[in-house]
Amino acid sequence: MNPHVQNGDFTLRELEIISLIQQGNTSQEIAEELHISEFTIKKHRENIARKIGSHGKKEFRRFIRNFKA
Repeated sequence: MNPHVQNGDFTLRELEIISLIQQGNTSQEIAEELHISEFTIKKHRENIARKIGSHGKKEFRRFIRNFKA
Protein backbone atom coordinates (compact mmCIF):
# COMPACT_ATOMS: atom_id res chain seq x y z
CA MET A 1 0.00 0.00 0.00
CA ASN A 2 1.18 3.52 -0.78
CA PRO A 3 1.84 5.27 2.56
CA HIS A 4 2.12 8.66 0.87
CA VAL A 5 -1.49 8.94 -0.33
CA GLN A 6 -3.11 12.23 0.59
CA ASN A 7 -6.62 13.67 0.28
CA GLY A 8 -5.53 15.61 -2.80
CA ASP A 9 -4.82 12.36 -4.60
CA PHE A 10 -8.56 11.62 -4.73
CA THR A 11 -11.39 13.30 -6.60
CA LEU A 12 -14.21 14.84 -4.60
CA ARG A 13 -16.45 11.95 -5.64
CA GLU A 14 -13.87 9.38 -4.48
CA LEU A 15 -13.64 11.15 -1.11
CA GLU A 16 -17.42 11.09 -0.87
CA ILE A 17 -17.47 7.36 -1.62
CA ILE A 18 -14.69 6.68 0.91
CA SER A 19 -16.77 8.48 3.53
CA LEU A 20 -19.89 6.50 2.67
CA ILE A 21 -17.96 3.22 2.81
CA GLN A 22 -16.61 4.23 6.23
CA GLN A 23 -20.21 4.71 7.36
CA GLY A 24 -20.90 1.08 6.48
CA ASN A 25 -22.82 1.59 3.23
CA THR A 26 -22.73 -1.09 0.54
CA SER A 27 -21.99 -0.26 -3.09
CA GLN A 28 -25.69 -0.63 -3.85
CA GLU A 29 -26.66 1.78 -1.06
CA ILE A 30 -24.04 4.30 -2.19
CA ALA A 31 -25.26 4.08 -5.79
CA GLU A 32 -28.84 4.70 -4.69
CA GLU A 33 -27.85 7.63 -2.47
CA LEU A 34 -25.73 9.29 -5.16
CA HIS A 35 -28.14 8.43 -8.01
CA ILE A 36 -25.46 6.67 -10.04
CA SER A 37 -25.04 3.07 -11.13
CA GLU A 38 -23.50 0.36 -9.01
CA PHE A 39 -21.02 -0.17 -11.86
CA THR A 40 -19.85 3.44 -11.43
CA ILE A 41 -19.31 2.82 -7.72
CA LYS A 42 -17.28 -0.28 -8.60
CA LYS A 43 -15.09 1.81 -10.93
CA HIS A 44 -14.56 4.44 -8.23
CA ARG A 45 -13.57 1.71 -5.77
CA GLU A 46 -11.13 0.29 -8.34
CA ASN A 47 -9.62 3.75 -8.87
CA ILE A 48 -9.24 4.28 -5.13
CA ALA A 49 -7.59 0.85 -4.77
CA ARG A 50 -5.21 1.63 -7.65
CA LYS A 51 -4.25 5.00 -6.16
CA ILE A 52 -3.46 3.47 -2.77
CA GLY A 53 -1.64 0.51 -4.29
CA SER A 54 -4.02 -1.99 -2.72
CA HIS A 55 -3.65 -5.60 -3.79
CA GLY A 56 -6.71 -7.06 -2.15
CA LYS A 57 -9.87 -6.47 -0.20
CA LYS A 58 -8.10 -6.74 3.15
CA GLU A 59 -5.68 -3.90 2.30
CA PHE A 60 -8.52 -1.84 0.84
CA ARG A 61 -10.64 -2.25 3.98
CA ARG A 62 -7.67 -1.38 6.21
CA PHE A 63 -7.06 1.80 4.22
CA ILE A 64 -10.75 2.80 4.36
CA ARG A 65 -10.90 2.16 8.10
CA ASN A 66 -7.81 4.31 8.80
CA PHE A 67 -8.33 7.09 6.23
CA LYS A 68 -8.93 10.58 7.63
CA ALA A 69 -10.48 13.04 5.21
